[in-house]
This record gives sequence, structure tokens and C-alpha cells, in this order.
Amino acid sequence: MALYAQTVGTLSTNSSTFTPMQGLTLTIPEGVGTTAIVILNVPMPYATGTDTPGGTFGIALNGAVSTVTASFTYNDPAPASTGRIPTTLVVGIPLGNAAQTVQAVWYGVRGSTVIIDSPATLTAII
Repeated sequence: MALYAQTVGTLSTNSSTFTPMQGLTLTIPEGVGTTAIVILNVPMPYATGTDTPGGTFGIALNGAVSTVTASFTYNDPAPASTGRIPTTLVVGIPLGNAAQTVQAVWYGVRGSTVIIDSPATLTAII
């Protein structure tokens, strides 16, 4: 079984803590003894800022963020242009004895704003 969600339009965050990515939420079914592979694919994010901008992405399970995250930053403190930095995160989530909510989350590092203007996806393979 596969579950899938995709963003629509431009999204951005300048949060300094994890915040939900609009449109990237799935409900995975119960299934004790089974692990779901959850993939967050953000193919063309970029960040703006003046303190080595970047972004961090994660997966929250029932509101608790996994310790496994994916990040990108630029090499320059204040980049002259903001190139795109494809970012993908893969996490294994053990299924429980009840359905669980999986939510993609993100934040801007060091006060930067992270922007996506192409579809990002959240996929669970069970």
C-alpha cells in the first residue's frame, strides 16, 4: 500500500522551530509488527537570509518530531543568489495498534526564510 500527499502553490516559513508544511499530512493505518517507509521529497527549496541561510525538514508522528532530519545550507553567509538545494528525507516508522498521523515539518535555520515554489511530496509505503 502507498499513501501520498503533494503541496500546491508557494509555501514559506521563517519559523525557528518545526512547523507543519501545509498539505503534507498522511494517516497511516494500524499494523503492529510492520514498518512504514515515509519519504519527504522537497525537490527545489531555497532560503534567504544573511547568516548562512538554510532549512531543516522533519517528520512528525502524532505531533512528535522524529530525531532523523534533513537540512541544507548555503556556503556563503549572505549568498548573492539563492540556488535550489534538493532535499529528501527517508524515515522508517513502526506502525502501532491504531492509525497514526504523519506530518512533514520544517523551519529556517539561523533566522532564514525557507521557500518552496514547486510541489513537494510526502509518501508512505507500507
